[in-house]
Amino acid sequence: MGLVRLKNFTFFEFFRGQVVLSRIKSLIHSIFFATSKKYKKEEFNADYFSKFKLSPDNKKASYYRDFFSPDNALDVGCGVGNLVWGFTNSGIVAEGIDISEDAINRASASIRPHLRVGDIFNLDYSDKEFDLVNCSDTLEHIPEEASCDIIQSLYRITNRWLVLNICLWTEKNARLDPTHINLHSKGWWIKKINQLGYTITKIPNDFPSKRNAFIIKKCS
Repeated sequence: MGLVRLKNFTFFEFFRGQVVLSRIKSLIHSIFFATSKKYKKEEFNADYFSKFKLSPDNKKASYYRDFFSPDNALDVGCGVGNLVWGFTNSGIVAEGIDISEDAINRASASIRPHLRVGDIFNLDYSDKEFDLVNCSDTLEHIPEEASCDIIQSLYRITNRWLVLNICLWTEKNARLDPTHINLHSKGWWIKKINQLGYTITKIPNDFPSKRNAFIIKKCS
């Protein structure tokens, strides 16, 4: 009995040690390696998006429909368009933009007409054009110094809600993607958003990807 306890304790200690080691590696990566890389849009090519499965994100889209009640939505950094696909299936007028023409070309033929190549650094939309603007897994790819300007641009074009999902330095895949150049803690991003004067809404417990989500409500 004592031997079993010893083995369990040893395994637990080993597992905890591996987690701590992984966190240390991720922290070092986010501070020293990610920041040394440059933003290169040509990295988001056909090979990069080849691992993305084509499937409508109906679960997230239906949650957003019920929670935000948007008539229309824009997905910035839409990739292969799975969330836009889900939005349209949920009855939301939606479109998506991505810097990568390869990503758009890989999208399902049924949703491709709702997608176009666009630049997050130059969002050519009118003020308050969309009830909901979503930007997922994108800000970690852009230079840190551009973060605030981009968030302000996203905020400008939403009429009601802005949702950000940002890969944090603590996540498992943070250092696995070589295009991640802007890795920080959730607290760091909250501070940036607060400095811009925006209202961050409390995230429901069942919100999709709650761990790295930020809900910003547009003030009138």
